[in-house]
Amino acid sequence: MFHRLALFLLTSSSVVGAGLSIEEGKKHWALLPLLAIPGASIDSLIDKQLAEKKLTPNAPASRSALMRRLHLDLTGLPPPDLADKSDLADVVDALLKSPHFGERWGRHWLDVARYADSNGRDRNVMNYHAWRYRDYVIASFNADKPYDVFIQEQIAGDLMPAKDTAQRDERLTATAFLALGAKAFEELKQDLFHMDVVDEQIEVISRGVLGLSVACARCHDHKFDPIPTADYYAIAGILRSTQPLYGHGPRGIKATMFHHTEFHALGGEAGQKLAPAALAYFTKLDADMLAMHTARSDRYRIQKRLPEAKRAVESATGAAKAKAEADLKAMEAEIAEWNVKIKKLEDDVEALKDAAPPQPAWTMGARDREAIADCRIHIRGETTSLGDSVPRGFLQVISIPGAKPPPKSQSGRLELAQWLTHRDNPLTSRVMVNRVWQKLFGRALVTTPDDFGVNGAKPSHPELLDYLAVRFMQQGWSVKKLIREIVLSQAYRRSTDQSPGGLESDPDNVWLWRMAPRPVEVEVLRDSILALSGQLDPYPPQKPFLDRFHPQKDAELFTFKPFLTFEAIVDHHRSVYLPVVRSTLPEMFPLFNFAPPERPVAQREESLVPAQSLFLMNNAWVLEQARHTATRLLSDTTLTDDIQRLRRLYERAFFRAPTPAEQARALAYLQTGGPETAWTSLCQTIIASAEFRVVR
Repeated sequence: MFHRLALFLLTSSSVVGAGLSIEEGKKHWALLPLLAIPGASIDSLIDKQLAEKKLTPNAPASRSALMRRLHLDLTGLPPPDLADKSDLADVVDALLKSPHFGERWGRHWLDVARYADSNGRDRNVMNYHAWRYRDYVIASFNADKPYDVFIQEQIAGDLMPAKDTAQRDERLTATAFLALGAKAFEELKQDLFHMDVVDEQIEVISRGVLGLSVACARCHDHKFDPIPTADYYAIAGILRSTQPLYGHGPRGIKATMFHHTEFHALGGEAGQKLAPAALAYFTKLDADMLAMHTARSDRYRIQKRLPEAKRAVESATGAAKAKAEADLKAMEAEIAEWNVKIKKLEDDVEALKDAAPPQPAWTMGARDREAIADCRIHIRGETTSLGDSVPRGFLQVISIPGAKPPPKSQSGRLELAQWLTHRDNPLTSRVMVNRVWQKLFGRALVTTPDDFGVNGAKPSHPELLDYLAVRFMQQGWSVKKLIREIVLSQAYRRSTDQSPGGLESDPDNVWLWRMAPRPVEVEVLRDSILALSGQLDPYPPQKPFLDRFHPQKDAELFTFKPFLTFEAIVDHHRSVYLPVVRSTLPEMFPLFNFAPPERPVAQREESLVPAQSLFLMNNAWVLEQARHTATRLLSDTTLTDDIQRLRRLYERAFFRAPTPAEQARALAYLQTGGPETAWTSLCQTIIASAEFRVVR
């Protein structure tokens, strides 16, 4: 073990600027085999380093602070009852069994999966069926699906065996992971379009699962990490042999004629029976809309010449004038003919939009192409400059004995998924436990959670990282067991108190002498506000949000004609169920650091800026929730005076009683206006407070 640790320290401190060779790369700390540490525990490994740094750990947090921390971390909702004295382990087990656990932790994965309900970019087509993938993710975390199976299903669920129709539907839905990325639908070059899609898929797989940016090797060997261009195209061959089923493309656009409307049909035989007619309908709608747009373009070519023709009539004399008048009359007659033809096409298209045949349950996803082929190296990334063909395969630097190569008859996605989740792959479990740690502590053990390469950070606690990764796999890749062990540790339960010695020696809390306070994510903030006001609907919606729109008439969100406004998305369900429309997020979300859905995000930005406070002070929705909160307190007949109302407000907002000083200030303030106005103002102050927005 000493030899392994010495090798880690040696290799992790050296940076090779020209890029690592394969053999050098195998010595990089993140690519070394996992180190098992018998008899260790989370606290023993942390306490060992605290002792070395001569840091004294904080005492445990108060029960009320710890309960609020646990509830917000595990379910994203405030705790319900300050009087609950249940054993800590029982509280944790109940939270892990709650259906809200999947809503909270599934959202973390949706950040990585760059989940969105629209395409974004040049053609913001709505992904009307993406919600099935979102619900698959939530259900998977609630069921504690083994993480290795979870990854395999998203890469190759359509190629995995299924015990019944329900599991087959689940695994087909999982492959939407490969189809959710933003695409340049206006791209005229088919090969470039497909390779851009492949590049985006390589990025989400490599960053999302391995913590490496393999996509950097598209045009040249990776400049830092041991990833040659050949490895990029080995994986590209697998994904180039895969057909992503991203649903609808823009309709009636010539540039997108090779982007077909395709989904997976769910529901077994019943779904398969409905699918052909439904897909044929989409094909006809696409063709009719193309004919309509083409006719409009043909009419415009004449219309744009009208001003010149009219000027010719005005300036000409004699025979020239007669000819100009005749030409103008002919143009006007031709435009009139086009008007009749276009009106007929428009009427037919509008009628067709309302004439969709019975639809199966659709999901975005992926399947193998009919033609399975290796990919040639694209020199400098150019589709027109091709080099040698590269056999489909995986990263050479992670060599796994006995790993199956891609077969000739399939894309190789199943083998890729098995290689990614093999126990001898040193990255997959390390990356996942590091992210779980980051979500619970606010700081990851490796502070670059999507970059375990040469330019990434070194782990602060390398033995702890490997201990967690090994234990994660030993316990069946169970995320819930991993979380349970972490939150029951002394390290997690420490207070956020600031000791002068600790702040001086370790201001960033690298060595975990305390629990660092951290701002809640925007979804937790919004859900907590709704819970405080009594307006939160804690149950999943019966229908997806976008079901309220017409999938044929509202198929695309145009920046110059938006149909999804901020007012339209006001909803009382949990924030995870709101649509994520690229380029049209509600004001609150980007302001409070929502993950940009254009790319995989392992760790959101954290900021506390004046604009956030201004939003909480002035936004109409916040004011409305403050009024609901005040009304809820004033109408509660079990509360007989302002002291009891104030205590209830503090319990719901902060999960503690007000201090005597806070109580005195609040009671004095309530005398400055009418009851409803004063209470509304006080409730808004509570919502806008730093304590409400921070986990301590």
